[in-house]
Amino acid sequence: MNQKLIRLQLLGCGTLSLLLAAEWTYSQYTLKQLQTLLEPRPQTESPAEQLPNIADNSGSAETYSDIVDRPLFVEGRKPVAETNPTDNLQTQDSGQIDDWELIGVYDKNNKPTALFRKRNEAKKFLKITEEQSISGWLLKQIHADNVLLQQGSQEKSVVLRKPRAQVKPPVPGKPAVPPRPPQPNAVAKPIEPVPNENPENINDN
Repeated sequence: MNQKLIRLQLLGCGTLSLLLAAEWTYSQYTLKQLQTLLEPRPQTESPAEQLPNIADNSGSAETYSDIVDRPLFVEGRKPVAETNPTDNLQTQDSGQIDDWELIGVYDKNNKPTALFRKRNEAKKFLKITEEQSISGWLLKQIHADNVLLQQGSQEKSVVLRKPRAQVKPPVPGKPAVPPRPPQPNAVAKPIEPVPNENPENINDN
C-alpha cells in the first residue's frame, strides 16, 4: 500500500517536473524573440531620390503680348501676321484699300498698332504700325479713332469701325410693342369774325 502511494507520488512529481521544464524552455524562446525584435536595426543608406524638374509655366512679357494680339472670336485664335519693317514701301496685300476696314487700335510695347480686317474674308487680319504699308498705302499716323494713310500725294483717313449696338431680345410672354407713329400737328381753325350790329337798325327798333 505504501509502495503504491510512493510510486504515484514519484510519477506525479516527474510529470510536474517535465511541465515546468517545457514551460521554462518556451519562456526562454519567447524572450529571445522579443529581444531580437527590440534590438535597433542598422540603418542602411538609401540613395537620394532626385526630384523631378518642374517646368516654369509663368509666361514672359512676350507670351502675354502674343495672347493679347490674338483676335477674339476667331477660330484657332492665331496671331495676326506681322509685317516686315524692311518692306515698308512694298505692298503687303493685293487689292484696294477699301477692301480693308479698321477694327482696332492698341499699344504694343508703347508702340501704336492698327488692326485691319479684310471685308470679304472674315478670318484675314493684318496689324501694322506707323511707316508700314497696306495695299500700297503707307500708314502715316495712328489716332484713337482713325488712321491716316498716304499714297504718293494722296492722303486717306480710315475711321475705326464702331461695334454694333446690341438689341435686347423681347421678354418671352410679352408682345413686342410697335413704335408709335408720329402724330400730325393739329391745324388750328381760323376764328370767324362776329358780324357787327348796325346801330341804325337798333335805333329804328
